[in-house]
Amino acid sequence: MKNPIPTDFAELESCYGELMAWCDVLQAIADFLPCHIDEGLCGRLSSGLIPLLQTTHELEERLISSGLGLIMEAGDKADAAERRRAGRMFDRGAAKDVVVTLETLGEGRCRLSWEAVGYQLRSFFCSMRGHIRSEREIMRLMQRAVEAERAAALTDAIKQTEAA
Repeated sequence: MKNPIPTDFAELESCYGELMAWCDVLQAIADFLPCHIDEGLCGRLSSGLIPLLQTTHELEERLISSGLGLIMEAGDKADAAERRRAGRMFDRGAAKDVVVTLETLGEGRCRLSWEAVGYQLRSFFCSMRGHIRSEREIMRLMQRAVEAERAAALTDAIKQTEAA
């Protein structure tokens, strides 16, 4: 292989696991509205969501974007990169809105209706879960492509050794 592509996604998977857990918490909040929402929980979620999302997006860019050429042609790669960039921008904007809502809920001063809060939370966590599923599929395809490339290189090396 000429350009090694990262295929160790452990750190990114850790971020995804944490995001999925936070999606579960947001879903529980949405499911039980109207209810009292713990100020501490709102504070932890609102202070940690944006940094976690930023770290996740940086890892995606570094680990996944660099390997898209393994699984798609140049034109498709450019389109996919643009869709992924737009998706990350949407995620950041939605996360900022969720953070504001969580902060105001925790402080007891949210002006949104319970239905609007539930809709906002559901929109965010459903979108985030879909994003993570898509990125995991890309990672799986990349790992499969790298394994196939390694197997082909090994086969070529064996043939060259036998020919010598």
